[in-house]
Parts: sequence; structure tokens; C-alpha cells
Amino acid sequence: MKRNRLFLLAAMLPALSVMQAQTSYEAVELLGSDLNGTARYVGMGGAMSALGADISTMATNPAGTALYRSWDMSMSASANSVTNKTLPGGNRSFTSYGSFDNLGIVMANKMSNEDIVRFVNFGVNYRNVKRFGNKMGMSSYLNGLSQTGQMAWQAYQNLDVLESDFDEANPKSFYNKNYYDEAWVGWLTLLGADARLIDASALNGGSYYPSNRNSYTEKVTGGINAYDFNLSVNLIDMVYFGVTFTTYSIDRNMTSSYTEYFDGGDYTLDNYYTTNGTGYDFKFGAIIRPIEGSSFRIGVSAATPTVYRLRDYNSAVVNSSITFDNFDANGEYINSEVRKFSMDTQSDDAFGGDCYTDYTMIAPARINASLGGTIGTSLALGAEYEYANYGATKLYYSNGDVNQTMNDHTAVNFTGQHTLRLGAEKMFAGSFYARAGYNFQTGGYKHDAWKMIPVNSVQTNTAYRNISTTNTGTLGIGYRGDVFYADASLLYSLQSSNFFPFDDPELPATLVSRNLWKGTVTVGLRF
Repeated sequence: MKRNRLFLLAAMLPALSVMQAQTSYEAVELLGSDLNGTARYVGMGGAMSALGADISTMATNPAGTALYRSWDMSMSASANSVTNKTLPGGNRSFTSYGSFDNLGIVMANKMSNEDIVRFVNFGVNYRNVKRFGNKMGMSSYLNGLSQTGQMAWQAYQNLDVLESDFDEANPKSFYNKNYYDEAWVGWLTLLGADARLIDASALNGGSYYPSNRNSYTEKVTGGINAYDFNLSVNLIDMVYFGVTFTTYSIDRNMTSSYTEYFDGGDYTLDNYYTTNGTGYDFKFGAIIRPIEGSSFRIGVSAATPTVYRLRDYNSAVVNSSITFDNFDANGEYINSEVRKFSMDTQSDDAFGGDCYTDYTMIAPARINASLGGTIGTSLALGAEYEYANYGATKLYYSNGDVNQTMNDHTAVNFTGQHTLRLGAEKMFAGSFYARAGYNFQTGGYKHDAWKMIPVNSVQTNTAYRNISTTNTGTLGIGYRGDVFYADASLLYSLQSSNFFPFDDPELPATLVSRNLWKGTVTVGLRF
């Protein structure tokens, strides 16, 4: 199976003429959003796209702000705690961070009590789309499998193009020529050769060092921030329309360290990866009250594909310690010695500085359908469904050409992400509120998805994870005065995924459970 996977890359090699850094997995990491926003929105599980009248809804259904009848200003902040547990191994990793989740205003402009157009409202909102604060560690027994097998396979594909080998006497061999700035060769191959982790056995696609066990640590920081600009219209208090233009700012930083232990030595590969960029999209929405005199509402909305202009920075360092046996001219054993090898892609012996890749990503469109209403005057209920096809994500080179190799891989390995949101709000004594919500979300990864690193890629982080499901429960409380209001919410989320430190069909998954606790507080004014 693995031979077929990588042989497919060889067939595509003639179409590759520039270095690549991005893969399908780095692209999908930027998709979707956390359950962030005002504490009221979070406390109701985000199920407010039909209920409206909350600043956060301009990101899910722009018509939600059309239900405002007065101006509204709010700001929100949260404290987050994340624990990752991996099996086998039982490794636990913990991190905590704060985030500023919302700062916005809605300006309600009354037009008439009798005409068709009742309100025309404007809104501006900063929001935290998602935070990447995460740490993870794992270890397992490999039973002869190795990341060096992936290095060797990449080398095997490159040999036909470069006419290179592992002969110390050949000036064009991987040992003697610097290929790090060569557009046709992958850095995973070069690091493996420089650390003496692969040699002539790569000609047969073999793994040079079958390993006994491994360990991996990863830290991810940064986030995606958004700025929403909203216009909405209230027609006869029964039909509401809205449009939101959103710009995005992306900053994602990942560092990882992977170590393998084999008979006679070990090696460690450290990776440093940063993505920066901007993006934009449009959202359109409507809310309809089909029955006059009833609070029941139907909401529909759609977001256009998001256009991102991105730049990836990456570098890597490999260090190995290997025992070599020395023999005399007759082949008799003399002794053994430990030799150490090292390569830093930022050194003059390699690339000589920061390596960056510019590209464009088109994230998939999203659609949303929602229901909402009140029972009596004190209980509000909301439900909604959202869908985005992760397999439709597209990557383009900096010159505008389609990255067909990666797009084909994305279409085969990723699928639709489904999100269900449910929420309820109960009013007490006219000014106090209690809330509860639930989210269920699929990962958008197919069960057998794998990370493809093109043979000419500067990407050297072979690790990837396939998210299965995320279950989220929320609780909230709130106070509403004539002008001032305050809300608080508590969120707990459990995400399950399968992690792989490198690609090999025989490598069993490491199960990762990600537990998130988040407390959010919102203060605001309505006037």
C-alpha cells in the first residue's frame, strides 16, 4: 500500500517545478472555528442563528443582527485549559492560556413603524475564530517500523530525477552536493542522508534503521482572528436579511521534536513551522417568521469560500548518534565506534536561512440551517446544522497555478464536516438567565486519510492526526439591566483523534483525547 502511495508521487513529479511546504493537513488545520464569542452565545452552544439579537450571530447568520432594536456594545474574554492524553503510553500534556474573544458594536437604526423597512442595522465585531494553544506528547513501540522508511522512499523517488546516489566518491551524491536549494529534491531525503539514517538501501525503498521505539512532543501557538462588517435589514418584523464581510488574520506556530531509538543508536528530528497570512469571505443570511404572532423562526445562511493569502516558514534540525563497526582489509572485525551527525537547514551547509513558501488557499463554502423560538415569554430554544466539505479545499502556487497534486490528495482524504448545535435559555425574575447548550462535530477526515509529503517538499514534519469527533457541552448565566448586562459561560469539550508520527500502513494509531475547559465572561451596554 505504501509503495503505491509514493509511486503515485513519482508519476506526478514532472509537473512539479517549485519547492513546496504546504500539505493538505496544514491547510485543514486552518479550517473551521472554535465555539467562541459572547458568553451568551457560548452558553447556548452557539445555536442562535435563528434566534438572533447577539453580536456573535453576524458570523453564522448575518440576519441575526436585524433583530436588534437598540444599540449594543460588548466585549468578551476567556480563560482556557487544555489537556491531551495519548494511548498507548498514557502521556499527558497540559497547557493554559487566555484569549480576547469579542469586541463589537451593533448600531440599530429605526426607519419606520408602518413601512416595509422597519430597521436598517450596522455592525462591526472583532472575534477570536480559533486558538492553537496546544501541547501533546506520545511514545510507543515501533517493532521495526521507522520514519526513516519514509525518508528512504522519498529518496528513491528523487534518484531518477537527480541522478544522485549515496556513493562517497560521486560529487553529485547526497553526501557531497548541497541540494537544499534544488527545487526537485525533498528535504526529508536530505536530512536522512546528512544524518546517515538512509544509505544505498534507499535504492530499493528500504528502511535503513528498523526502530524499537519512539517519542514525540509538539507545541502549537497562535490563532485566527476575524473582523466582521455587517449590514442587516428588518422587513415588517417578519423577514430579516443580512450580509457580513469578514477579513481574517492568521498566525500559527508549531514546534515538534521526534526521536527514534534503534539497535546501535538514535536520532532526533526537530521541526519549526509558522504560517502567517490574511483572508476574506462574505456571508449571507435570512431569518423568517412564517406565522404572524408566533416567535417561531427559520434561519438560513451561507458563507462563500474563504480566500487566504499565506506564507509558510519552515526549518528543521536533525541530530543522530550511530554505532559503526570497523573491519580490516580481510573483513575481520576491529572495533565499534559511535559517530554523531547533525544538520540544521538554516546553516550555511544547507539552505542558509529561513525557507518560506507563498501560496493561496481557497477554503470551502459553508451552509447553515437553523430553527428558533420562544415558549411563553421566558424560554428560548435554538437548533442548527452547519456543513462544509473539507475535501473541496484548494491550494495554488504563488504564481497562481493550481497545485493539482495536493488538491487531488485533499479530495480523496477529506470529507464533509458536520456540526449540530442545540441551545436553551430560561429567564428568571425578568432580569436573570440560565443557559445550556450542546455541540456535536465530525472531524472532516476520512478514517484512512494519510499525510502526503511531495517528493520535492521542504516539509519535514511527517506527523499528522485524523480528528474523529468533538463533543461540547456548555452552561451559562446572565443578567440583563435596562442598559448594562453581564454574562458568563463554562464550556467543556472532548475531542478524539488518531495520531501518526509518520506514514506507514502498518503503523497503529495513537489515540489522542483532547479535553478543553473554557470560561468566558461578557460585559455590554444596550442603549
